[in-house]
Amino acid sequence: MNHNEARLLIGADPRSASAELAEHLKTCPECAQFQQEMLTLDESIRRALEQGPLGMPAAPVASVTPIASARSSPQRKVANTWSGWALAASVAVASVLVIWALHPTNSLARDVVTHVENEASSWRSTEPAPPRVVSQILADAGVALDMGSDKVTYAQSCLFRGHRVPHLVVRTARGPVTVLILRYETVKDRMNFHEDGMTGVITPAPHGSIAVLAQGNENVDAVAQQVQSSVRWLDAH
Repeated sequence: MNHNEARLLIGADPRSASAELAEHLKTCPECAQFQQEMLTLDESIRRALEQGPLGMPAAPVASVTPIASARSSPQRKVANTWSGWALAASVAVASVLVIWALHPTNSLARDVVTHVENEASSWRSTEPAPPRVVSQILADAGVALDMGSDKVTYAQSCLFRGHRVPHLVVRTARGPVTVLILRYETVKDRMNFHEDGMTGVITPAPHGSIAVLAQGNENVDAVAQQVQSSVRWLDAH
């Protein structure tokens, strides 16, 4: 079960006892938190439906009355008010569930993950990329990388949100990591995420931001700091 499937299942049934979901939640703190939020929301809705609008008890089903008296019946007015409120609340809750389920994380992080998934073969590269190719790709983006060229096993200039960006795979002591240098994507704060079997971080940079991702659940903060300190921005770009 991947990240999106888990959130769709939680959105449909926060109390789901699926074995696959339980296994996913063991290694995904974001989905576990999402489930808690959905359980809290579910409980709030249940209480609201029990109380009715403005804290009133839910109106009992009215008995059949003549049309003339029904028009002026206070009980009928309460029932109509309750029905309208319940319908509006149901529509609002359904909208929230759809939005939360379909957009589980920040859109920039989602786009980064999607881009890396579309180039999954990049993880399998083991031989060093040609130094000239790496240098040219970085120079075209206005950056240089202060680390041994033999550490870069994959280098491409990729189209990301309408701009060409360096997409690298770098060998580290903890295994290969993907690096996207996003000159045109500005973030205010550090952004950690875990999605579809990848753990990543997007950090602010002097120009735009830098995304670092690794496969699995291991924290990549230390690697991200190492990579960020190795990126040198060229003033002439």
